[in-house]
Amino acid sequence: MGDRTTRRSFLACLGSLGLVGFGTAAGRTSATTNSQITERQENESPVPDPDGLEAFVDDVMAERIGVTTPGATVAIVSGGSPVFTKGYGVADTDAGVPVRADDTAFRVGSVGKLVTYTAVMQGVERGVLDLDADITTYLDDSPVTVPATYDEPVTLRHLGTHTAGFESTLDPELVADPDALDSLETVLVDQQPPRIRRPGELVGYSNYGAALAGHVVAEAHDTTFTEYVQSEVFDPLGMSHSTFAQPVPDNHPGNLAAPHVRNDASFTVADDVYINMRPAGSLSATATEMAAFMQAHLGNGAVSGTRILNAATTERMHSRHHVRHPAVTNWRYGFHEYGSPDANLLAHSGATVNFTSHLALAPDHETGIFVAYNSNPSGLPAAVVDEIIAEYDLQPAPPTPTPTSKPGRRERAETVAGEYSLSSLPASGPLQVADQLAHLSVESADDSRLRTSTLDGDTREWIETDPYVYHEVGGHEVLAFEVTDGEVEGLNMSGEPTGVYQPVPFHERQLVTGGVLGTTVSGFGLSLAGRVAYGTLQQWKQRRTGSEPEVGPE
Repeated sequence: MGDRTTRRSFLACLGSLGLVGFGTAAGRTSATTNSQITERQENESPVPDPDGLEAFVDDVMAERIGVTTPGATVAIVSGGSPVFTKGYGVADTDAGVPVRADDTAFRVGSVGKLVTYTAVMQGVERGVLDLDADITTYLDDSPVTVPATYDEPVTLRHLGTHTAGFESTLDPELVADPDALDSLETVLVDQQPPRIRRPGELVGYSNYGAALAGHVVAEAHDTTFTEYVQSEVFDPLGMSHSTFAQPVPDNHPGNLAAPHVRNDASFTVADDVYINMRPAGSLSATATEMAAFMQAHLGNGAVSGTRILNAATTERMHSRHHVRHPAVTNWRYGFHEYGSPDANLLAHSGATVNFTSHLALAPDHETGIFVAYNSNPSGLPAAVVDEIIAEYDLQPAPPTPTPTSKPGRRERAETVAGEYSLSSLPASGPLQVADQLAHLSVESADDSRLRTSTLDGDTREWIETDPYVYHEVGGHEVLAFEVTDGEVEGLNMSGEPTGVYQPVPFHERQLVTGGVLGTTVSGFGLSLAGRVAYGTLQQWKQRRTGSEPEVGPE
């Protein structure tokens, strides 16, 4: 568990906005129906004992507060109501202020994208937006343009499934000085990445794409994105402490948790950073208010008679919009599938430089879980979510893979052996090191199994259950290769829904590039994201080797 968590936290910090959503789930294609909800309400709730739930979560968090993070906030909804909201630890170690679930707002990073894409679906419901229209249709009065690199246009469906084809840059325009914040239009014009793939071709997680979707919402409603979500999402749901505004205004209700970094055996308050691409991840919210947001999505778009989406639109948002491969996790609209292939879990992770969060919905159990930290540690909030999912049987236990009876297993294993790079990570520029560190090596193992490994020592074995489809031994993960005429075109992993692994040319493999990582890192002083990535790299190396961290750029 430790090796995998280390790699995941490294990638999440590099992404700065919860770039990676971890877990598995080749989920179902439709949302929960009214009849299913009625049946569950008549039967036993997934969380029948609130006192037992509190005791369980208290035990889970006791292992982490002061060790993994100085503070945390948790919300769980079930059966249409919040069944648990609680703060843990301190919001600010300097002031000693405790976390309160109903008053302490955390920066939730990319979990905020779920609000952005909910806003898109509101526009679709009203008929002012179309998921399959060229987005330039909505940019007539905006300086933002989309270059006609390909004949196929970019649509809102592409933006909500991260398939628009923009090159990943990881950095959502982080700035340390609030005076350096620009308008969303300016950021989208000045920081537009190139289009490197045809839209719809494959998943490549894009902060830019999410920010562009938010801008389209604002243009279609002749307002700003921040004002739109305030009036159409937050106000109806009573989310008075929630805002995408940066910095959070002094007169805003509640208190904002401070960011923290680990300093030897304790945590210290860190300098704040601000996100220029606001719809991609500048949301601050309390656990209590995230519970209301989860209730709306689990309640067919409504909470206590207040509706933000109609039932048909909610079902449409929760249905599949892009299939990487039918055997692995795929994309709903804004949400990715999570957990066991049979669980029908929807989720999204989030992180800023020194905050992390995770939100998961189990529509079949009418249950939602949200966890946030005011730090960016090696043990991410997703681990807490996973423990709650396991405790309340929200997904089946990992199956024992049954090997395929189709002949040619060894030949297929040898065909897919090689090294792979994730499409959601930069293939060029100073942050290319993130891509190199995330390379996945695949080799044919004994008994025609596969073995995968990464630079941080995460090694797993897989059994082929269908031709070119492999299930993890002892876990929920699934690998599914796309092979045409004996050539591998892509590798899809359930636990990496944010991208598709693609074969790495020999000259770019880690055996070659590993020796030049230091040269790549030397360019990291050029941006705030680079400095964060460099520092995280040193922490990552220290955890692997037990050595003292190197001195990097200030």
